[in-house]
Amino acid sequence: MKILLIGNYAKDHQFSMQKFSACLEQGLLQQGHQVRILQPQAFFGRPFESTVTGIAKWLGYIDKYLLFPLSLRKSAHWADIIHICDHSNAIYVFYIKKYAHLVTCHDLMAVRSALGEFEENNQVGKTGQLQQQWILKGLQLAGHIASVSNATKQDVMRLAKQPSDNVTVIHNGLNYSFNPVAKEQALALLNRYGITQNMRFLLHVGGNQWYKNRRGLLAIFNRIIRQRPDTDLKLVMAGKPFTDELSRLIRQYDLQDKVVELTEPSTEDLGALYSLATAFIFPSLCEGFGWPIIEAQACNALVFTSNREPMTEVGGDAAIYIDPEIPDQAASIINNTLDNNDLINKTLNANPSNLLQFSTELMVERYLSLYKKIILKRN
Repeated sequence: MKILLIGNYAKDHQFSMQKFSACLEQGLLQQGHQVRILQPQAFFGRPFESTVTGIAKWLGYIDKYLLFPLSLRKSAHWADIIHICDHSNAIYVFYIKKYAHLVTCHDLMAVRSALGEFEENNQVGKTGQLQQQWILKGLQLAGHIASVSNATKQDVMRLAKQPSDNVTVIHNGLNYSFNPVAKEQALALLNRYGITQNMRFLLHVGGNQWYKNRRGLLAIFNRIIRQRPDTDLKLVMAGKPFTDELSRLIRQYDLQDKVVELTEPSTEDLGALYSLATAFIFPSLCEGFGWPIIEAQACNALVFTSNREPMTEVGGDAAIYIDPEIPDQAASIINNTLDNNDLINKTLNANPSNLLQFSTELMVERYLSLYKKIILKRN
């Protein structure tokens, strides 16, 4: 089978989406298929490190929305099927709708924000609203959509007006070989961050997007400390640098000596962090999938996450659930669980069986099955 994967513009720094398309490419090649990744090239955006803001963003738009469709039209006829790997590129459906194709939808949070569905994020500008309207129109025109969770499927059906038969749930697979890291090896990797042998810590991995709920995380951790003043537990927050607001909150809660900022660790360091953590905490308000949950489980970490979809779908029986918007209650659940070895062992023992549904091999098999179905339907 000849498969054309549409990837992301590198200057937009959508690293998780780049990992997804690369992981899918590798799996498809291993199955003996012909695969090409086609992505917008940086011509007007070349001088810039990132095209996320300012004039660079507008020059990136030229590369993505004016120049790239020319390359896409030239390449489309080669493929048996065209797979747009990220729904944020659904605009390209306009140029390939006569060919067998599909779009993977990872989440519709940006579309929902542009539509005013989130009070927490209602500052989308006119240009952003227009861009999200185009993306939604592309999803409405798409011949088939793969969604990474049932929660995302429901959003696609509701907003893109796609029938259930046109939306297939295919869970993400791990895009890196996460496994438990031996304590000595993990400490050797993390010593430069101040992670020491006897340090007990909760780990969070994520950026500063509102739905990652870093403010809520600090509120929960503050209550953990207030409920157990003698605890030696710390909080390691790995990901983007703290915003001024987060730094103010840490001072307000008097947590300067208990919160560790760890900026953009490598994937190898992440595996070590998951493996050493007393527990992993992921109190998101909203997600399309929630990759860090299965990354942590793959490293046999105890996972606390939000009691809402898709976190419950991804965490399964191998997670402890909290309400991310009730800090005192969430802190009580975490403190009580950490005192309950039987519950900890029961939860950790469920990790391997839960992870079976998130293997890369299974993800690739499901995409191949869907490709064949779409091609057969088109013919």
